[in-house]
Amino acid sequence: MRTPGSLEIQSFPIPKINSDTAILRVSLCGICGTDKHIYKNESKSHYLGLPTKFPIIPGHEIVGTLEELGETAKQVMGLDPSEGIEEGSRVVPIVDLRCENCWACRNFPGWPVCEKGETYGWGISSKDPPYLFGGFSEFMYLLPNTKLVRVPNDLPDKIAVFAEVMSVGITTMQRVLHPTQLYGEGTPLVGDVVIQGSGPLALAHVIAAKVAGANRIIVVGKPSYRTKYLKEKFRLDKVLNVDETTFEERTKEVLDILGGKGADLVVECTGYPEVVEEGLTYVKPFGTYAIAGIYTDLGRSSTINVQKLISGKYATVVGVPGQTAASYRSALKVLSKYKSTLPFDEIVSHTFPLSEIRQAMDKALSEESMKIAVGD
Repeated sequence: MRTPGSLEIQSFPIPKINSDTAILRVSLCGICGTDKHIYKNESKSHYLGLPTKFPIIPGHEIVGTLEELGETAKQVMGLDPSEGIEEGSRVVPIVDLRCENCWACRNFPGWPVCEKGETYGWGISSKDPPYLFGGFSEFMYLLPNTKLVRVPNDLPDKIAVFAEVMSVGITTMQRVLHPTQLYGEGTPLVGDVVIQGSGPLALAHVIAAKVAGANRIIVVGKPSYRTKYLKEKFRLDKVLNVDETTFEERTKEVLDILGGKGADLVVECTGYPEVVEEGLTYVKPFGTYAIAGIYTDLGRSSTINVQKLISGKYATVVGVPGQTAASYRSALKVLSKYKSTLPFDEIVSHTFPLSEIRQAMDKALSEESMKIAVGD
């Protein structure tokens, strides 16, 4: 992608590795909402105001096999040294790199907040060798500060490709668990949950809420393909389509279902700041509102009544613009453990070869899908 709106197939030489680098043969790569925002020229910046470093090879939801692995990389790239990695290992790369020297890396270990902003798929340019810094490719070049998580043997690539998205849901639950433990009434864990959005990120939070012991789960989203999918596949307490209901109707129904007070936890998974006011309306007194979908700055803002929706009801607002390194491993464990009881094999609704990347992006933009994955 040289500029927003352009996707073209290019050939690059496979680079030679050093002792501390590696080559990953990409099996599948998901198309994320961030990829769509960049493609549509909606993205003004990413976390910490960092830019997209065109030209790029997009794609950061990646699963693949280690094709070549340097000797030093073999010792240090694995997130969990006890698991061990070698050539032929199936892995998910942690795509946000950390320099470990900037103020953010030193003060917040394990979080994707490095001030250098080196993230595979948008934060490392493919202008210069070794070029291969994104998942929409047959191969990726893994830099020395990359960390990898081994994929469990029983987990197919079509499910493992969801690990990066799932890790955001895990991170959200980790960030909000303490206040909802204190004030949630539904269970000892996260109580009642409302999720705004019905795409893959919303689905990751549905799964995370179920695993964390949510009492009731309500989804408010669109379009009908996705709301119908969630209703049929994941047996939620209620799914409301915003194209078929008014704000007043949705608010009344959500509050009626939840006893008139609202949800212990509401999670924004839409990517659009215009929904924040409605989401805060669903939050009960002493409840928590987590913003997980607004990762990219679209240059838009939201105007809300702060007293009425936040301070006046002692609400907690939590930002989740990414995930911890450890959450990738947790995500793979969840996907492995619950794959026989939840329909994870249907999360990737459509796959495309790399040669059809434009068709794949068009399908993703139509939202007549759940997760789109590309790979040869």
